[in-house]
Amino acid sequence: MDKTHREQADAAYAAGDWRAAAREYIAAAGEDGNESGEPYHLAGNALLRLKRFDDAATVYEKALEDEGYSKSAAVNANLGMALCQAGMHERALAAYGRALDDPMYGSRYKALQGLAGAQFELGLIEEAGDSYRRAALDDANPEPGKALNNLGLCFMALGRPEDAVEAYRAALDIEDYSGRGRSAANMGLAYASLGNHVNALNAFDRSVSAFGYELTGAAAAAAEASRKAMESPQVVEGWSTGELPPVFDDGSGTDGDDEVSAFFRRTDDEMRVVDRETRKEERKIRKSGKKAWVGAAIWVVGVLIIVGAIAFAWLSGLGYPTQAMTVNGLLAAHRGGEAVESYWVAVPSTDVEKEMSNLPPEFASYAVDGIERSAKTSTVDVTVVLDKGAPLTYKVSLVREGVGWKVNGVTNDWRSTGGGS
Repeated sequence: MDKTHREQADAAYAAGDWRAAAREYIAAAGEDGNESGEPYHLAGNALLRLKRFDDAATVYEKALEDEGYSKSAAVNANLGMALCQAGMHERALAAYGRALDDPMYGSRYKALQGLAGAQFELGLIEEAGDSYRRAALDDANPEPGKALNNLGLCFMALGRPEDAVEAYRAALDIEDYSGRGRSAANMGLAYASLGNHVNALNAFDRSVSAFGYELTGAAAAAAEASRKAMESPQVVEGWSTGELPPVFDDGSGTDGDDEVSAFFRRTDDEMRVVDRETRKEERKIRKSGKKAWVGAAIWVVGVLIIVGAIAFAWLSGLGYPTQAMTVNGLLAAHRGGEAVESYWVAVPSTDVEKEMSNLPPEFASYAVDGIERSAKTSTVDVTVVLDKGAPLTYKVSLVREGVGWKVNGVTNDWRSTGGGS
């Protein structure tokens, strides 16, 4: 490594002359490759500040050729950011993965947040949410609120505004998080998408009055829409969450060893927050440190996801055994001359025999044509193919029993081309 060029590079870097710094660091690296990792690393950092992302990526890759350089994980993290900025997100995933594979890397949260940003851009929203969650829980992360805010935006992209509210709330509970105004606005949008305009307005107002955040563009429009909704019972046209996509903001900075961080912030200038007084009261109750509450908040989000999934499954008519499983079992047993009572709700056997008599005693095959589901009742359309004659169409009605489904009626459908009862 050329010491003269290195000294000139350090001086230019300290003075903020990134162009000269990049040139001198590359010259300092020399041709032989010995001890070239650090000057190439710093040259890449200078190129990032010049927004020459392709060049930065090339130089970072040169730094990685120095197998003896101890900061290869940091170089990989910065390489991931450069690749993301250059639009090469799949290559960025690999770079961030190499950084995270290094057990000695002390700034894993940086790689996790960068990885999450790349995953989001590739449409891997659930994976991005998991990466942001891990970044928020990293004890080395000085500002977990950023990761929590981005986690909320992942939930919004997944159509889970209730879960997004909890993530934004966790970010707001971190009192030294500088982006609480943004999270408050984001929380407001989540409430607005749920039709909860009272909490939405409280969130927007808190964003402005408590945190000095300026609502502009779509955020201001959403706030006005909620105000109109509160003033009049009429439906406010022309606004929905689908018209307010998250905006991907990026930032870069240096830490103590001039390492460029990759804080990809999913900011959304169009959102609001939760009831102000409720949140103040909750903060008074909290006595543990911010990290404990970050963990608790993430746990709450996880519980809500599970509860929401169960509720969704129930309301959607999902269960086990499913409607199709129950009907297929019933028809297979009837066709084979076996007992069918276990597929029915608890009714007298005479009622079961009467209902089952609507089906032909013998048939060649059958097929489930469609299922109409609801939380407590469902109807399954079945076509029975006879050995001779036209197919018959039936409706099998089912009711919820426990988590599964049982039959409570069989009728010949009007669409049937054969006789019926």
